[in-house]
Amino acid sequence: MTDPIWFIEDGATNVVVHYRCLRSVYSGRSRYAKIDIVDTVEYGRMLFLDGIAQSAEQDEFIYHESLVHPAMLIHPNPRSVCIVGGAEGATIREVAKYQDVNRIVMVDIDEELVNVCRQHLSSWSKGAYEDPRLELHIGDGRKFLEQTEEIFDVIIVDLNDPTEDSPAVFLFTREFYQLVNRRLSRNGVGCFQGTDLQATRLTLHARMYNTISSAFTFVVSYPYMMPSFHAMHSFILASKELDPRTLDLGERLQNRDLRLQYLSPSFLQNLFRMPGYVEEAYEKHQDLITDAKPSPYEV
Repeated sequence: MTDPIWFIEDGATNVVVHYRCLRSVYSGRSRYAKIDIVDTVEYGRMLFLDGIAQSAEQDEFIYHESLVHPAMLIHPNPRSVCIVGGAEGATIREVAKYQDVNRIVMVDIDEELVNVCRQHLSSWSKGAYEDPRLELHIGDGRKFLEQTEEIFDVIIVDLNDPTEDSPAVFLFTREFYQLVNRRLSRNGVGCFQGTDLQATRLTLHARMYNTISSAFTFVVSYPYMMPSFHAMHSFILASKELDPRTLDLGERLQNRDLRLQYLSPSFLQNLFRMPGYVEEAYEKHQDLITDAKPSPYEV
């Protein structure tokens, strides 16, 4: 009998996860990360960056529907959307489901990662990279927002967690969130990948939540469970004038005639609820992440 092949996810601190694999699809290094794409037995094709799972074929719809649609439904009629990150192309795919959207701008710093995903993760993007509404920029997302004068209805920040020595830490600061606020229309909505919710390491999520709250009028967070991530994760929504908790997102989903796999009208009714230990963390970790003090992991 042939010995099984295992991909070892060893990029996280203190925890190692083994994925039984059928084959390695791609392994290489871009300027910004080590990239691995493998076909696994349990979750289908998976993307790993620096040894940490980023997306899996069997359940990526949970992540991308949760990231995109609450923000899009909060806005009464989004026409222009900016995506920062999102190389897999699935974020574009979900935004493109809104026929009234006439402009999608995506900015990703890692051109090689984008090209690798376009080649090997086409089942994620489903042709979204060829959508005529898409304008793709390769570059720093913060610099793009600083230099453009364009105003967007929705800005989606789809980034993996920052490392201490990464320039991406400056996309987690109060100044960056204030910049996002300025680039949003009056009813504009921002959505941010909010990291995992493991009880032993809530500092980053809590500091993100409080930092975003310092830049926006209305801020809510919500959890989602990804089987391939083996943990509960989160997103954070921010709005200038619209309180998400007062809106019937389930009704809006029905009215826009969207057929999704994960989000349903009834599910959306109870979306903005967090466990008590997370709410306690918001009270405990109130020091803000700033350009002057950008390390998001400091207590």
